[in-house]
This record gives sequence, C-alpha cells and structure tokens, in this order.
Amino acid sequence: MRPEEAGTPRPYGPNDRVVLGRRGLVVGVLLSDVVFFLVQAFIGVVRSPRHAEYQLSFLPILVVFGALPVCLVAFPTAILLGRVLRNIRSQWVHVAAFILAGALVGNLVGASFTGWTSHTLIQMTLPAALAAGVGRLCIWNLVIVNDFPSPSDGSTVTHER
Repeated sequence: MRPEEAGTPRPYGPNDRVVLGRRGLVVGVLLSDVVFFLVQAFIGVVRSPRHAEYQLSFLPILVVFGALPVCLVAFPTAILLGRVLRNIRSQWVHVAAFILAGALVGNLVGASFTGWTSHTLIQMTLPAALAAGVGRLCIWNLVIVNDFPSPSDGSTVTHER
C-alpha cells in the first residue's frame, strides 16, 4: 500500500493474507459449476459410450439448472471456507482445502440422495472435489495478497496477482 492510501478503509483486516473480491467469487463458482457437470458427463460417457451423444446433449441444460444447487450449497461453502482461510497466505493450501471441502460436501449431498454407495463416490464426490479445486485454482490470479504488516508504521503492503 502506498503511504497516501494508508488512511483509506479496506474491506479486510491487516491479518487477512488472501482476499477475494466479488468478481473472483462469482467467476470461481461459475467455473466450478461447469467443471462439475463436465466431469459428470465424462464419467457418464466412460461408463456408457453408446449413449455419449444423448448424455452430452443434456450438458448445457444441466449447467443452467445446476446453478440453483450450486448457489444453495457451493456458494455458501466457498464463502465460509474463504473466510476461514483468509489468514493463510499459501494459495496451494487454499486449493487443497477446497478439494477436501468439495469432496466432503459432494459426499454428504450425494449420500442424502443415494445412500453410501460407490455410485455416490463416483457421481458426486469426485466431480464436486474436482470442481471445487479447479474453481479455486482458476481464480488464483484474482485474489489480493496482503503481505505481512510493516513493523515501522503499521501499514501493509498489498499487491494483486
């Protein structure tokens, strides 16, 4: 931060190391939505190659209608996880945490519909984990990295990546 900007209010605290704005959050959630259904389509094509054209024809519809569950489940999970991880500067930790959270949420949501089966692991857990990880990885350059505070004047040095 420049000295003349020292008095301007920031939407985050001095101990927040990685901060993501609204634009980055929306981009990450939308990319996760698309990746989630692409992975499910890929799994469907691998499991039943004869019906590949039929399954892929539903992909755009699934992405559009899948926005509702994404907004109800993935969006709040991403916001909560982002708040928890604000103090951790390593973005690789963020990606790993989003993969684990995606797997956990995908497993819980999938198990509520199908029970604890291998189908749940293949159709919900794997796509949710990959979607969350890829979504967080894709917004790597949209975050604001807040470096450690300067001990002399208490200001922070920030830069966007």
